[in-house]
Amino acid sequence: MSLRKVRYRTEALADVNMTNLIDVVMVLLISFILVSNFVQTGLDIQVPEVGYVTATGKEKIIVGVDQFGKISVNGAPINKEELVGKLKGLKADYPEEEIFIRVDKRSLVENFAFVSSGAKEAGFNKIMLPMTLLKQEP
Repeated sequence: MSLRKVRYRTEALADVNMTNLIDVVMVLLISFILVSNFVQTGLDIQVPEVGYVTATGKEKIIVGVDQFGKISVNGAPINKEELVGKLKGLKADYPEEEIFIRVDKRSLVENFAFVSSGAKEAGFNKIMLPMTLLKQEP
């Protein structure tokens, strides 16, 4: 019966397995991209709750009005004087899109009337009002 000689390495292993590191980084990157799409920025708006809501998935032009009458277009604050000009530019960029006006439920009707008349002046024929669905009890 012959015995084999076992040789041990005396030098340190300097190889790092990059596959596992790349996998972890890719998973973190994908998670960050998915989570960042759901983060909403802009004004603090509480939209009214209703019993039935349909989502169109076309919300590219969103005008927000908070309870104090501050206006934002796609999350960026804007002055009342600049509203019509900004909406005309967006209408030129997206001629087929509808406008969505998110109005805080504590806001005055005057604020909604101002934004909707500005949207009509900019050329939008359809004005959509996104609302949240009431939680139904089981």
